Amino acid sequence: MEDEEDFLKPFDYINSDINLLALHILLEGFYRGQNVFTLDQFIKGNYWKIDAITEEIRDTQDYGSAEDLVLHQIIQILRDLKLGKIKRISLTDLYGLTEKVVREALDKKETNEEDVMYYTAMFREIQDLEVLRKELIEKKIAKGEKLRFDKKSINKVDFIENDFNRHIQYISFISAPFIEFEIDFNEEKFFELDKEIDDFVFNFYQDDYIEKVPLYLEKRYYFSKQLENFYDYIKNFPVVEGYVNIPFSALSEKGFEVVKILSYLGREKRIKVRNWNDKDLWNVKFNKIPITISSLLGLNDRDDIENNIKKSDEIKLNLSFSPQIATMILRSNKDKEYKIKVQGQVQKEVIRVIFQNPKNIYSDWSLYDIAELLGGNEVNEVAVKNAIYQFNRKVRISIPEVENIFELTKHSAKLNLKYVDKN
Repeated sequence: MEDEEDFLKPFDYINSDINLLALHILLEGFYRGQNVFTLDQFIKGNYWKIDAITEEIRDTQDYGSAEDLVLHQIIQILRDLKLGKIKRISLTDLYGLTEKVVREALDKKETNEEDVMYYTAMFREIQDLEVLRKELIEKKIAKGEKLRFDKKSINKVDFIENDFNRHIQYISFISAPFIEFEIDFNEEKFFELDKEIDDFVFNFYQDDYIEKVPLYLEKRYYFSKQLENFYDYIKNFPVVEGYVNIPFSALSEKGFEVVKILSYLGREKRIKVRNWNDKDLWNVKFNKIPITISSLLGLNDRDDIENNIKKSDEIKLNLSFSPQIATMILRSNKDKEYKIKVQGQVQKEVIRVIFQNPKNIYSDWSLYDIAELLGGNEVNEVAVKNAIYQFNRKVRISIPEVENIFELTKHSAKLNLKYVDKN
């Protein structure tokens, strides 16, 4: 029986954009039959250089650099989620790495004592690796193994999983493109992971995780606001035959979680990320041009929506709410039925309160009164207003002709009789 360990669950990794990115890179490799990766594929832009991470590395002294931290996190993800095992970790080109360090040192126009110490340490590490490389060759010869003496093979240093750290912990800062690892994938777990991500990004879109903020964010915006911020971020980027180049600096944006946004849009077939592990930027194909918030939501063109809204007086809905399954059923006078899943605890409770007494359903509700009915201290007016706003958005996505099922003001909410049939 395995010892119970406090492993992070899939949700904990998926909920973090940078870890979700690593999972996408691994998934992409799995589906493409690629099980060999280099460390630099997992290091995007300046995300790993931010002060908070650098300070954490300095304080704990557990890692030699941000790159070293990334490598350990990949290994941890594979272990926690049982996605596979590391077969080997290698430094692919010791001579190429040496040349890189020498060039970098020579290119420095000014140096100080700290620079001298840094490059001295790098050359010492390289010297130790050269000794190790020769020792490994000698051991193979002693065992009678056939050696390949091509340039690639002779310059490579292989480590076992538990031995790599003491050899490349500090030099990983400069050697990420030369650090290669091979994974023995657990096929079943990767299919499970794909389903976990599918479920997560849909629930993320439904705002179910609004309170489950990852540590690196002060707060999480509602999906509609994140999508709006994402659109504002990309709207001035050049669009070439439907493709937009999105820089990795998007990872540091606070107004939206770019990996989750791209993941959701990709799984809804509205975009296609060419390669999650691209080294310079993400090349993203948008399936509908021009790019608008409506196109990102999968809605009709703005003109079509506005035309539908002009005809909205023809639409009347009969509403019923089932608290047992947390579903609002809207039946239109055009013999259509829509089922809106009411998700998120506050949203469920707000709708339950409004619909629990048929006499009060069509009243002008004070947000304060609803908050008081839900506990007051635990749920405030802002939370109630957000819940109703998000429900309005869900209805609008399902029924574009309906602008707002609830009329919402700063302090009150009321079902919009323009769309609602009271009979």
